[in-house]
Parts: sequence; C-alpha cells; structure tokens
Amino acid sequence: MSELRMPAINQVALAGRLVQDAEFRITESGTARLTSRIAVNRAYRDRNDDWQEDTSFFNIVLWNGLAERLADRLKKGTPVFLSGRLRSSSWRDDDENSHYIVEIQARNLETLARLGSNSHGVVPADEVAEDEADVEETEELELAA
Repeated sequence: MSELRMPAINQVALAGRLVQDAEFRITESGTARLTSRIAVNRAYRDRNDDWQEDTSFFNIVLWNGLAERLADRLKKGTPVFLSGRLRSSSWRDDDENSHYIVEIQARNLETLARLGSNSHGVVPADEVAEDEADVEETEELELAA
C-alpha cells in the first residue's frame, strides 16, 4: 500500500467587522505587531427552513509593514476582508494552568467600503518577515511572557 501524501495547505480568508480597536506594539526584538478580533457572520436555514444567523469571533495578528500601515486605521466596527494562515499556540501560566489559542496570521487585509462610500483599499503584506521562523520564535517568546 502506498502512503497518502497530503498537501500542506494552511490558508484562510474571512470577511467581517473588527470588534475592537487594533492594538499596536513593537516586540522586544523590534518587530511591529498589530492585534485585533474579527466577527464573522454566517446565515443558514435551520430544519424548519427558517433563516438563522451565527457569529464566530477570531483573533487576528498582522506583522511588520502591514501592521505599521494599518495601526491607525483599524478601529472597532471597520469592515475588512483578510487572508492568511492559522497558527495555534499553547503555554502554561505561573499557576501551571494550560492555555491554548488559535489566531489568524494575516498576510493581506483590505478595508471594505461602507455603502455610499468610495474609499477602500487593498493593503498587501509586501513586507512579510524575511524569515518567518524569526517571527514565530518571537511569537512564542511573547506568549510565554
């Protein structure tokens, strides 16, 4: 029997609204980091054929130039479309309690125009970390602190 070779795909694309103002900071290693949360709605029909709506919330992280360019623009309620990858982390706090988080590492983010507005723009992550391993190492150190 031959072994099944699965492709290594880790991609996500979401559209929703920010539920908090973005928080910008510079890590100890000098890397720009911007974090926020996004609410994503899903409409579906239930067993009775009635429309229902479900909302999911996700943590998002932007790095380097993308974080710097969007730091002053991402406010609570801003409609956005983003693409990136999922990243999970786990750690233990001082009381030995386990913590686990899944976040979206955004590579591209577009602020979406509101109806009646013609201002929107794509902000690509053209300054992705030179060595993504450096960013991941920084993230792990930040989470452990």
